[in-house]
Amino acid sequence: MSRVAPDVIYALFTVFSITYGTQKLGFERSEVLTAILVGSACQLGLIPLAGAVSDRINRRLVYGVAAVGGVAWSAIFFLVIGGGSLPLLILGVVVGLAFHSFMYGPQAAFVTEQFSVRLRSTGSSLAYTIAGVFGGAMAPLIFVYLLDRTDSWVPIAGYIVIVGAVTLVGLALGRNPDPTEDEHYVLLGQEREKATRAAESEV
Repeated sequence: MSRVAPDVIYALFTVFSITYGTQKLGFERSEVLTAILVGSACQLGLIPLAGAVSDRINRRLVYGVAAVGGVAWSAIFFLVIGGGSLPLLILGVVVGLAFHSFMYGPQAAFVTEQFSVRLRSTGSSLAYTIAGVFGGAMAPLIFVYLLDRTDSWVPIAGYIVIVGAVTLVGLALGRNPDPTEDEHYVLLGQEREKATRAAESEV
């Protein structure tokens, strides 16, 4: 659940913005791609920064604040770019992808922390795959469908509010990391290794 909003918001600013910008606002495709390139370049620094911040502050808090900001900015974005200004388009995409960065940066750690060490690989892999299908994979199709049916960005913003709420529920239901669980697993592994070496020495 927590992965849905980041995927949908990313699809908005990197995929659907091309369709909306060129077909509805008259931007050249190269102009929209330039805005996406600038926003993506900023993410190269922002995603590691977000991960580092989430290591020092409650991970769910950083993720949740970014989710709320990303949802709110998604609506503001359509208002900002409505005048057809390229600098505002670039600004809108950069800010949108900045909010995405502060969800994506903590995401891997948050998802893996939801599973015990024994189930971590399988659980996190399934979570990523399922959320990717219902989030980022379907979002561009839903955006285009809503735009074709209503000729307005308002239903799209409403859809993003819904997925944002889903993500916040997922964050609320998630658990905080338990370092003792990892430490116990490491100690158990060390004990098994010692036992194996002792058995090998007796042979």
